[in-house]
This record gives sequence, C-alpha cells and structure tokens, in this order.
Amino acid sequence: MKDELDILREVGSIAASHGSIALSEILGKKINLLLPSVDIVTSAGISARIDVAKAGIAVISRFASGLKGESVFLLDEHNAFKLVGLSCKIDGEYKNLDVLTEVGLSAIKEIGNIVTSAYLSAIGMILKKVVLALPPTLISGTFDEILNIIVSSSENDGYALLIEAVFEEPQEKIRGGFYLVLAQSAATDIQDACKRILAEIAK
Repeated sequence: MKDELDILREVGSIAASHGSIALSEILGKKINLLLPSVDIVTSAGISARIDVAKAGIAVISRFASGLKGESVFLLDEHNAFKLVGLSCKIDGEYKNLDVLTEVGLSAIKEIGNIVTSAYLSAIGMILKKVVLALPPTLISGTFDEILNIIVSSSENDGYALLIEAVFEEPQEKIRGGFYLVLAQSAATDIQDACKRILAEIAK
C-alpha cells in the first residue's frame, strides 16, 4: 500500500528525469540525476541526519511563490570538486582541481538551481500550484555553520524533506543532499496533497 513517502519518491523520480535532461544539456554529456531516498524530519532534526563536522558548499534558494520555505542543495568538499570536474572534463579526462574558481562556483550554483527547479516543478504538479524560487545564493563552511546560517535566517519552524541527490556519469558518481526547509503551512499543504492522491488511488 502506498503512503505519503511513496508519493514523494515518485515526485523525486519525475524531478530526476527532468533534471537529468537539463544537466545533460548544460554539461554536454550524459548525466543521470537520481533522487533515491526521501525522508521527513523536523527542521531542527536536520543536523542529526548529516555529518555536521564536514566542510562543504550550499546553494540556497528561498521560495517566491507556491510554498513558504527554502531549498538547500548541499555538497561536501570532496563531492563539490568532483561535480565541478564533470563540467571541466577535457579529452575524456577529469581535470584535477585544487581550488574552486569563480567558474567552478558558478557551475555549482547553476547545477543546484537546476536540481531545485526540477524538484519544485514536480512538487508543483501534486500541489497544483506554480512553485518558484528566487535566484540562489552560495555559502560555504562546515555543515554545522551552514545549517546555523539557514536556521538563523529562516522563518520556518516546520519540517524538512531530506532527499539524497546522486549524479551519475559513466566514469563518476557524486553524492549530495537536497533539502526543502518548510514552514508548517507548506508541510501541511504537501501532506494534504499526498493524502488526496492516495485517496484517489484507493478508489
């Protein structure tokens, strides 16, 4: 029997399909975006689910319409370098990167924006709303510092959807996280939409 998380996994599959096409076009190579897992936790519980001591980069986008909240695309340093390497591959070889340049940071921001847009488009389908985000911002530091910045600047005290993001290319696999930090009202809207879909399936 399907439950709410099953519906959200299907939303992830739709988003991954759209994101794969967009990423492949942007990077000029076949990229598979996978969103294999999803979970719902309280906003305060995010830190218990990740290694807060790791350093990394986050692409943060506040929602402009359709939902109250923000999205966070998070990569640790190792996977950030690997992801930029995908966009810097020359003659079949990955470039060895020792530092993230402005071009590399722009690539991460653009890729984070693609993942965010794909998921918000998919979640908008079940909500029957247009869900749009403002232009993204990029911050770096330890995951603990990044989460503190998000929590301190956020008006949301509801829930977070925690989604694993995996980028696959024939020679590489990159893992990151994609989170929707939602106000209580937004979390309720998504749960209600899932319940309506489940009720239709049960008929």
